[in-house]
Amino acid sequence: MQQTAAGMIFVLVGPSGSGKDTVLNWLRTRLAGQADILFVRRIVTRISDAHHEDHETMSEEAFHQSRDSGAFALNWRAHDLHYAIPVSVIDHLDTGGLAIVNGSRRTLTKMEAVFADLQIIHLDVDTAVLAERLAHRRRDSDTSLTARLAQGALKFKARTPVIHVSNNGPVEIAGRHILDLIESRRPGGPARINR
Repeated sequence: MQQTAAGMIFVLVGPSGSGKDTVLNWLRTRLAGQADILFVRRIVTRISDAHHEDHETMSEEAFHQSRDSGAFALNWRAHDLHYAIPVSVIDHLDTGGLAIVNGSRRTLTKMEAVFADLQIIHLDVDTAVLAERLAHRRRDSDTSLTARLAQGALKFKARTPVIHVSNNGPVEIAGRHILDLIESRRPGGPARINR
């Protein structure tokens, strides 16, 4: 299923440690109660916990069944896990709504094939800041710090222009930048947003 060009999806990407979940949570509090804004909960074959994004957990069997029944707009595999975006996102966009999702740089080409109007936002973080964040939050399941920093330098392909937002400092700086971007793309003008 492909989305028509009514609404726009904002895809937030960046290396592990760039602060995607932190920025998304900051935006969520500012855009709470706005019916035209959808924060997409990805489906992941991983148990939800305090260390990861807010997502819907599925077993691999349930994931494959849902995929085969057409419940996903998009699905992919990464880090030995399955990820998906629910097809309900397309319904929201087709009515002119805006959606915001934690994306993956490796899936941008697939996203461009599904979503008619998307805006890629890449969180840029200096290597030293990234290394400090990764070391601070390190978990036993993490690969080596060197490997994760190498992943941070991943080159990605996208036909869609990419907006780069620095997230080296307080979340409010990057958050306000993205909030202004969302406001500017909102049909009918800006909404009342709690800054």
